[in-house]
Amino acid sequence: MTDVKKWIWLCLAACVVLIGLAGCQSREKAENQKSEVEFTVVAKEEIPKELAAEIEKNKQGEIRMAYTDGEDQYLIRGYGEQKTGGYSISVVECSEDETAVYLDTRLLGPANKEQITKEPSYPYIVLKIEARQKEVMIQ
Repeated sequence: MTDVKKWIWLCLAACVVLIGLAGCQSREKAENQKSEVEFTVVAKEEIPKELAAEIEKNKQGEIRMAYTDGEDQYLIRGYGEQKTGGYSISVVECSEDETAVYLDTRLLGPANKEQITKEPSYPYIVLKIEARQKEVMIQ
C-alpha cells in the first residue's frame, strides 16, 4: 500500500472512532438530564389511611417505598428506630428523567438539646407528587 492510501485509511478510521465517541457522549448527556419534581410534604394527619397503616407496620426498620392513590403518588422515606426524639429529614433531591423519579433525603439529628426526648422515635417523610408511570429510586 502506498503512503497516500495508508494516510486515507488512517483518517477514515480516526473519523469513525470520533463519530462513535461523540454519539456515546451525547446519549450519556441525554440520559443524565434530570428535572426537578414539584412535591408537597404531607402532614401526618393527611396521609391516606391505608398508607399510614403500612408506615406504622414498618416504621421500626428503614422504609423506601412509593404508593399511588389515583392521580397522586406518595414517596416515603423512613429511617427506622432512633434512640431519641428531635430528628428531622431534609429533601436533598426530588427529580426525574425519562425513566425514573429520584428521591434523596438526609436524616438530621436534633438541632438542640431541648428537642431531644428520651423515648425512641421513628422519623419518616412522605412527599406527594403527581402520579407518574416510572420507576422510583429512593436513596
